[in-house]
Amino acid sequence: MPKLRRVALMLELNWPFDRHRVVFVGTQRYAQECGRWQCVIDEITDETLRTSRKGFPPYDGVISRAPVRLAEESRRCGVPLVNVWYSSPAKGAPAVYPDFAAAGRLAAEHLLGLGLRQFACLSASRERAFVLMASAFQAEVRAAGCNSQVINIPWQTAPRGTASWLRFQEVLGRSIESWTPPIGVYVALNDMTARHVVIQCSNRGLRVPEDVALVAGINEPMLCLHPAPSLTSIAIPYEEIGYQAAKMLDALMDGRRPPAEPLLLPPVGLAARQSTNCLAVEDPTVAAALQFLVANSHRKIGVPELAAAIHTSRRTLERRFVATIGRTPAQEIRRLRIERAKRHLTDSNVPIKTVAHMVGFANGQQLYDAFRQYEGMSPAQYRAARGVGRRPG
Repeated sequence: MPKLRRVALMLELNWPFDRHRVVFVGTQRYAQECGRWQCVIDEITDETLRTSRKGFPPYDGVISRAPVRLAEESRRCGVPLVNVWYSSPAKGAPAVYPDFAAAGRLAAEHLLGLGLRQFACLSASRERAFVLMASAFQAEVRAAGCNSQVINIPWQTAPRGTASWLRFQEVLGRSIESWTPPIGVYVALNDMTARHVVIQCSNRGLRVPEDVALVAGINEPMLCLHPAPSLTSIAIPYEEIGYQAAKMLDALMDGRRPPAEPLLLPPVGLAARQSTNCLAVEDPTVAAALQFLVANSHRKIGVPELAAAIHTSRRTLERRFVATIGRTPAQEIRRLRIERAKRHLTDSNVPIKTVAHMVGFANGQQLYDAFRQYEGMSPAQYRAARGVGRRPG
């Protein structure tokens, strides 16, 4: 029987956030599969290593949201460490992180798809993850020919006293007062901050989503689902991060060389909820057409059928679409079908041919061709990149 490996988990589980506890769930899934780990939750692993008897470290490996001191002690003791905290000040340790740039791009794509042309992004300059999310969002918006203001707010996990709380509220409120509706806002921070944005908007007579379409940062269900409006957010694969970190650590404990670069896992997708349930276009004809398409994108609708449904001519419809959102009706129909297909590909193991029919394509080849054009990869590659089939249940 193989010797059990003692693995320390230092994941700040006292915080009730998915980025802590669901990473832990992923490590336990791997531990159960490999059958040779003895996991120890030790939130002072750095101190445990420091005080261990020389030459006899208490652990064979560590998975952690790693502070500098832990990285130093693990190197001194020769204990492999895998870091799962992107903004960690500990540099150079093997790591598994969310692809935060991909998250920022996904938020931009979603808000642009609503027909919005004004944008704002809330971030915090002292957090590397938030800066990366905001930068990617900005680049995607600019590539679409639009501008976005970036607002750095004095963010922290919990306000440290009345003065810091009032300062946070003041900066946030002043930023919101500068917005001209309709506007798309990406909160490249945590979902609690997005909740405060909703409150401040309501205090100033701005409606979410009608005036402010809002995408939150990291999809903590506890904060996103309640109270109303529920928050659209980016689904980060925290369980898969924990699983892949454990897999990486097992390889390191086998004596394999650490990877040259961190492993980045892309978002599972975007969880669309009430805070972006709008179509922010001023042209009433285009707004009516978009509303019809959102409700019927699973059907085999062509441009003639769309024009007839909203009682206008095809020529008028095409001219107004290009003038308002920069795309033809045919391009918008394909884009919405692709977006619906992406959700099916990431949320289920339904065969790709079936997905094609579900979203309104005549056959799998049409979906394949459109997907390659819009996403630069096949539907199968897109599904594989998001890890569908590797999650339990």
